[in-house]
Amino acid sequence: MFVTVPAVYIPNANYAEVALVENLLRQDLTAVEEAEALQRLMTEQSYTQEQLGVIVGKARTTVGDILTLNKLPQEIRDECRGDRQISRSTLIDISRKKQVRGMMTAYNSYKAKQQKVKGARQKKDANDPAVLVDTINKIIEKIKSVDKTAWSVDAVESFEAALLGLKSEIENSLTPMPTP
Repeated sequence: MFVTVPAVYIPNANYAEVALVENLLRQDLTAVEEAEALQRLMTEQSYTQEQLGVIVGKARTTVGDILTLNKLPQEIRDECRGDRQISRSTLIDISRKKQVRGMMTAYNSYKAKQQKVKGARQKKDANDPAVLVDTINKIIEKIKSVDKTAWSVDAVESFEAALLGLKSEIENSLTPMPTP
């Protein structure tokens, strides 16, 4: 039994170039890895950005934008080489700063913002009394803001049943706790 394997035969190919292009077309390259690979291909083969764009199937302007990432300070490139979270467009915006100091400031600002978002997303401890009080206050405000005038009879009854269930849980929580 014969199996057909899809392949492309490229006569007189520069195998280093083919390997580099194949790596560029992989889905899992970070933006920095892609920029460094494009720069290497452009340098080794003496390509213009337009020629490089044709080879990798990207517009010349896109290739130019990606290549600007090579202007980033080494420290930023090293950090981003393994970081798949930071987008190419964010790095391009940072790389367009005129000076290294501006790039570092923009990158550090981006990292601080990400840390703040990450910290805000961390799950709060449901047993923490302060978290419970905050949640209860939010529920009270939400209940106060409800306008039931457009609700159907079934919706009002369902809402009232949920409130009665909540009342029951509140009453159970208010019973004195046994002392040790």
